[in-house]
Amino acid sequence: MKKCYIICGGPETFNDVAIDDDSYIICADSGYDKALAAGVTPQLVIGDFDSIEAVPVGVKVIKAPTHKDDTDTMLAIKTAISEGYRDITLLSAFSGRMDHSIANLSALCYMSEQGIKARISGDSCSAYYVKESDLTLKPQNGRYLSVFSDTEISVVSIKGAEYEVENFTMKKSFPIGVSNEFTNTECTITVHSGAVFVLTVKK
Repeated sequence: MKKCYIICGGPETFNDVAIDDDSYIICADSGYDKALAAGVTPQLVIGDFDSIEAVPVGVKVIKAPTHKDDTDTMLAIKTAISEGYRDITLLSAFSGRMDHSIANLSALCYMSEQGIKARISGDSCSAYYVKESDLTLKPQNGRYLSVFSDTEISVVSIKGAEYEVENFTMKKSFPIGVSNEFTNTECTITVHSGAVFVLTVKK
């Protein structure tokens, strides 16, 4: 499956994220500055360029209008999907403006609706959207595991974590899934009904 990485404009670093050599890399606006700082060369830079510092050189550029319905990240996501990419990772998507972080979580939901395998990855926080399916994560020492319902009610099982549950009814209005712990085995989150956000957060 072809992989695409989209570098957003948030301050979250991605030094610990392994990017496959044959991946397609898109920078959303000031994500280009993040790419340069990380020594990553993108194939495409897209956005309205209202926050970028460096002028893109030697890469394809798509200039978008300032007044638009989509964020620069959403434009990059829609472009990646139109190019046939079904595995998309957002980088530098957290740790900046709260509204942008929430927008990027919403983008995970959008990609799930499009049948895309997607995640947000970063050095301090990663996120996944799981809807009536399961997600298996390797042990991540030094990170918390948090699960939040995105629907009013989700029925969830968690195996391999410090606190396990079976067919547990999780409510959107009560954050009971915060700050679980990894163990030395793989952890599997199964969503029997509904949808959840799964976050791994650096301690």
